Amino acid sequence: MNTLIRPALPEDVAAIASVGRESFTWAFGHLYEAGGLARYLEATYSPAKIARSLAKPVNTYFVAEVEGRVLGFLKLKEACLHPSATGPGTPWQTQKLYVDPGTLRSGLGRQLMQAGEAWMRAQGAGSTWLVVYQGNASAIRFYETLGFRQVGVEFHDFEQLRVEFKLMEKRL
Repeated sequence: MNTLIRPALPEDVAAIASVGRESFTWAFGHLYEAGGLARYLEATYSPAKIARSLAKPVNTYFVAEVEGRVLGFLKLKEACLHPSATGPGTPWQTQKLYVDPGTLRSGLGRQLMQAGEAWMRAQGAGSTWLVVYQGNASAIRFYETLGFRQVGVEFHDFEQLRVEFKLMEKRL
């Protein structure tokens, strides 16, 4: 698979939204009732929401493109402090990493993370942190293989749903 990892462009908004919806549904859809999932996807992965996020100067997106098709994306947030993240220098948040469910374990996620980490280091980041759903053992193992370690726990609420996440950090 010949993969191009590159900064996202405004023309990628629809593809990022699609990958986000598909991947989120695959990973977390079982936690939501149908109406709640639809509302969450619209609030988080509508093309308009992605376009606004992509335009913010504090956000950096990378996409994984295979044969002209965007199959994954990474969203980073610049200078994003968290009280449990204690790494050196200015921490950045690794906010979203999603790949098309059909490409899991193909290396796209690892390639996106490598590009993102190189970018953050070049921008002077000393560490990065992220949250990962506590029930997603394969994602937790993936981040551990990249050098992340758990430094805390967070809870995120959406409507009547409360989800526990592991807070993980990596020094860059």
